[in-house]
Amino acid sequence: MSKSPPGPRIKALQRKLKEWDLDALFIHDPVNIRYLCGFEGSYGLLMVDRRSARFVTDGRYAEIAESAVTGAKVHVQPLTQVSEWFSGFFKQRGYGRLGFEGSLTVDSHENLKRWLRAAKTKTKKADGLVEDIRLCKDESEIRTIARAARIADRMMQAAFDALKPGMTELELSKLIRRSSEDLGASGESFDNIVAGGPNSSRPHHHPAKRRIRFGDMVTFDLGCIVDGYCSDLTRNPVVGKVSKKFDAVYAICLEAQQAAVKACVAGVKCSDVDAVARDIIASSGYGDDFVHGLGHGVGMEIHESPRLNKTSSHVLRPGMVVTVEPGIYIPGFGGVRIEDLLVITDGKPRILSKSPKTLTVLPA
Repeated sequence: MSKSPPGPRIKALQRKLKEWDLDALFIHDPVNIRYLCGFEGSYGLLMVDRRSARFVTDGRYAEIAESAVTGAKVHVQPLTQVSEWFSGFFKQRGYGRLGFEGSLTVDSHENLKRWLRAAKTKTKKADGLVEDIRLCKDESEIRTIARAARIADRMMQAAFDALKPGMTELELSKLIRRSSEDLGASGESFDNIVAGGPNSSRPHHHPAKRRIRFGDMVTFDLGCIVDGYCSDLTRNPVVGKVSKKFDAVYAICLEAQQAAVKACVAGVKCSDVDAVARDIIASSGYGDDFVHGLGHGVGMEIHESPRLNKTSSHVLRPGMVVTVEPGIYIPGFGGVRIEDLLVITDGKPRILSKSPKTLTVLPA
């Protein structure tokens, strides 16, 4: 067993337990576990109460846990004895109220209730408790995300350099995927999107065998992972010649995107930022063609809180990392989405994405 004093993240969680009237939190989400104590692996459970933290895994991860876990005491148990260990632990601790994550499976929840039976502990779903702590990134996290954003810019440039008529969306998608690792990332933060011509009217189009044609507008949506943190970037080059309609639609979307970026100031409601972009697009006659929220938080997951949409209750705070990505999608014609990754500060937002946003026309 190893033990180290709780770090700032676990201490922040312990303060949250008091706010939520919980004695402890049972954590099984791998992302939250890595965030709180540093463990990466397919099996591990973390228990944090108001005074201490305990990480439980099995023999497969004993050495990894001993070297990687910080801020929690490590307990290595054979899988066949995990139930017995937790039952005894909960009975000994005598928690009055235990929180659990809403993503807990039905089977895992049944196991938890069985372990708690002898202790007569009440349970409470505690969705968002750890995620609330993850909302604002520290300087180390922001530096890592900035590195991921720089690689995403280079991935985008590689896609632009390769793009030419006759290539398929799938060929371009494979090139982007390879470039993420070639440029130093551990892989993509999500399956990239390559959508040519009329396919670009589908926000989450899956790359297909369709070949790029002269005059196509092409949506590239891509990102990568660096040391466990994600990036996200979207651009829309045109091959050969720009139609007047696409030129006009692009200008509207760019105006909305730039206005929304400027509105990303600490203290502003996320729903109000969404409204800035949405009002510009709606006043230009394309309100029904903006079919998703303005953006989302980015960190250890590609989509996390806060959400920038019409119904979001979040308020922007320094340290939040968010995307701003308005889109206009016209079925049968095509679409445009312009996305940057930025950090909320005490003043103007810091834009991490450096790829040019002026409409790029590539030679055919």
